[in-house]
Amino acid sequence: MQSITSSFGRIFAKGRRPLIVLSFVVIVGAILAGTFSPPDPSLAQEVQGLAQDVQEGGYMAIFFNNAMVTVTFLVPLLGLGSALMSSFTTGAALSALAQQAGTNPQMLFLLMVVMPHSLIEFSAYSLVLSENIVVMQKLLSRKGINDEVGTLFASLVLALALLLVAMVVEVLTSQLLTSMVPPV
Repeated sequence: MQSITSSFGRIFAKGRRPLIVLSFVVIVGAILAGTFSPPDPSLAQEVQGLAQDVQEGGYMAIFFNNAMVTVTFLVPLLGLGSALMSSFTTGAALSALAQQAGTNPQMLFLLMVVMPHSLIEFSAYSLVLSENIVVMQKLLSRKGINDEVGTLFASLVLALALLLVAMVVEVLTSQLLTSMVPPV
């Protein structure tokens, strides 16, 4: 079994960096593709329901939702499909919300992409998705899978830490933006 520091070091090994970047591009690309899908009003209602859950359950609901998504991304093969579907659905939700707001969904996409918490979340998702690809490759080759357990665990821990930071950044950004808008 590897040491914890070597497991974390392997996450960003030279050969894995392109997978992380590729995973980031795939996630953002799937979200963008979703914004071009026809708006689904029921999806907008689901997003509004999630927003109410956050108001009622507190901001940890954001973290727990994102953490559950992250864990599914680590399941070999299923995680890849889950990442594509989840990302596409996020874009489709943007499309539906944009229609309700009477705005362009691609502008809403651009706004989301420049938000710091979104970039942190995408980084966390890219990290675990790239680990999924490495695990699938090792399973198919039947070599080195036991050596990958530590790195898989380290990837999950790092991704969850990033999601926790993203949640804090999202809360602070939301509070800052809310304080800048005068009451109606």
